[in-house]
Amino acid sequence: MSEFITAGGPFMWPLLACSVLIITISIERSWFLQNRLVSPKGLSNQIMNLVKNDLMTKKQAIEISNLSSSGFLLINCLKYKDLQRDNLESKVEEKAVEVKYSLEKNLTMLGTIATISPLIGLLGTVVGMITAFTGLTETSGANPDLLAAGISQALITTAFGLMIAVPGLVLHKYFEQKITYHLINLQKEVSGFIDIYYKIISHKKQLV
Repeated sequence: MSEFITAGGPFMWPLLACSVLIITISIERSWFLQNRLVSPKGLSNQIMNLVKNDLMTKKQAIEISNLSSSGFLLINCLKYKDLQRDNLESKVEEKAVEVKYSLEKNLTMLGTIATISPLIGLLGTVVGMITAFTGLTETSGANPDLLAAGISQALITTAFGLMIAVPGLVLHKYFEQKITYHLINLQKEVSGFIDIYYKIISHKKQLV
C-alpha cells in the first residue's frame, strides 16, 4: 500500500485525506440517522399520555426534546399549544427547518469531496504525464519503456480518485434518500400528534 501511495506522487496525500473524510462522515451520519435517534418508536404516544394526565414536567420536556428529532418537534408543539392551529403549525415548520439542517449536516461536504476526488486524481495524472514527457526530452532518444512507466505511474492518481468518488457518491445518494424518508415520517408524526392534541383539547372543553 505504501508503495502504491509513493508511486502516485504528492497528489496521493490529498486523495488519502478525502478518503478518510468520506469514511468519517459516513460513519457519523450512519450513527446519527438511526431511527432511534430521529424518530423513536412510540415516542408520540408516550408524550401524549403524559399530556393527557398532566404529568409532563419541564425537566421531562427538555430530556425528550434532546432525545431525538421527533422529540424536539413534538415538544415544540406543546410549547406553542396556546396558539391557533395555523400559527402553531407555522412555528413547528420553522423548527422543522432546524431539524432538516441537523439531518443534512456534513452531507454537502460528502458530496463535494466525492466530486473533487476524481478531479484531484486527474490533476495528478496530468502533472505526472508532463513530468514523464519532460524527462523524455531531457534524455537522448525516446525510450518506450520509460514513457510507459511514467504514464502508468501518472494514472494511479486518477484510479485512486475514482475509487474514492464512486462509493462517496453512492453514500451521498443513500443518505439523501434516508433523510427524505425521515422527514416524511416526521411530518406525518407531527401532523398526527397535532390532530390528536386538538381532539383532546376539544373533548376537555366539552366536558367543562
